Amino acid sequence: MSEEANASTDTTEAAAATAAEGDDANVTDAAAAAEQEAAEGKDAEKAGDAEAGAEAFSLAAPEGAEAFQADFDAFAGDMDAWLKANPNATAREALTEAAMRQARVAGDAQKQMLEQRNAQLDAWAGDLRKDAEFGGEKYDANVATAVKGLEAVGSPELRKMLDDTGLGSHPDVVRAFWKVGQMVADTAIVTGQAGTSTRRSFADALYGNGNGKD
Repeated sequence: MSEEANASTDTTEAAAATAAEGDDANVTDAAAAAEQEAAEGKDAEKAGDAEAGAEAFSLAAPEGAEAFQADFDAFAGDMDAWLKANPNATAREALTEAAMRQARVAGDAQKQMLEQRNAQLDAWAGDLRKDAEFGGEKYDANVATAVKGLEAVGSPELRKMLDDTGLGSHPDVVRAFWKVGQMVADTAIVTGQAGTSTRRSFADALYGNGNGKD
């Protein structure tokens, strides 16, 4: 066999050996990747089992406050979700979140109470305006008479109470002072002048501030 034939044979054998080594490396890499993927899957499964097995954060209302258990449940639910989303949070961060959460809830509750109060005052004022005896064209004059009645028998403390509670706009309260005003009136009832603004409620006539409405 010539030297050229021997060289060709050696080259072919070397290439085959290199290809075999490459195949072995690919197999090794694939096996390593499969092992890593399996390990990651097990870690994720363990993490999922740990999270599923973790006891949910809960709070029981203290004795005497059982009626507010729903509020305790809502707080516990929100904080449980936050703690799971922030597993590395410090105690200070958790306390800060709890305080901020309560501040948001208190603000929402106050806003809702104000809206309900204003809606009630508007409803009372509407009832008085539609009242056959008190409202209609006689509304402004009758409000003026009711104010005279309060001035005759009321005190600053009473006015403050009516303002703080919103009862200054309650139809029954307005009618009561209206009747008192009729009994003590010694002059003609002063009616509103043309072009003047119309009072929305008895409380407006008393205090001129919408009975505390914002």
